[in-house]
Amino acid sequence: MNRIEKLPPAFERFDEMLGVLDFAIFENAGGTQEEILSAVPQALRHFQRFDAEKLRGLGSRRITEKAFFGDWYDFDSGSLLRLGRYKTADGLQLTNPVLSSLDGVKIMSGASSCPELGGQFAYAFSHPPYPLRASPSEVQAVFGEIRDFILPPLNGSEILDWSDARLPEVSDYFDDGAEWWGVFLFSVHIPSVRRLTIIAGSTTD
Repeated sequence: MNRIEKLPPAFERFDEMLGVLDFAIFENAGGTQEEILSAVPQALRHFQRFDAEKLRGLGSRRITEKAFFGDWYDFDSGSLLRLGRYKTADGLQLTNPVLSSLDGVKIMSGASSCPELGGQFAYAFSHPPYPLRASPSEVQAVFGEIRDFILPPLNGSEILDWSDARLPEVSDYFDDGAEWWGVFLFSVHIPSVRRLTIIAGSTTD
């Protein structure tokens, strides 16, 4: 199993937008639990401790691609959503608008709540505590490129959700997110191309 060092430009652009998810992607991966446990700490941007045995003990849940993307995503159209009810400067009332439709739209009021633990990759990608430094349509475009790289269309996937309220016991990386925004940890394996992606997220305001 070898880490892919040169990723598509969308990953660098996501960092420039101040996205808070961390990615580590490997080729020649069988998707075994041992490979995943050895790969996870390579995805954590900053940490002082990591306990693989504790993570093994917490375990994971096999989830579908639809559950992986979660509520902030229209699975049929591939569009990110901005869940909640909002009022615009023009007096329009919006409910769960498609994110890319909000270019140039000034939101005056409204809010959405943090999701329940589990899945919700689309939320973690597009709704960090501080807004991404990009237009809504660019966020959608970068999301689409990253989505299609880690989950190539027409390829089967094995997605494990390792997210757990006890992840701070595994690593101090997860301490910040446990305070409010959330903790996210996924492994995505594509057997046909032997690619393994680890996605981690933990931050606070």
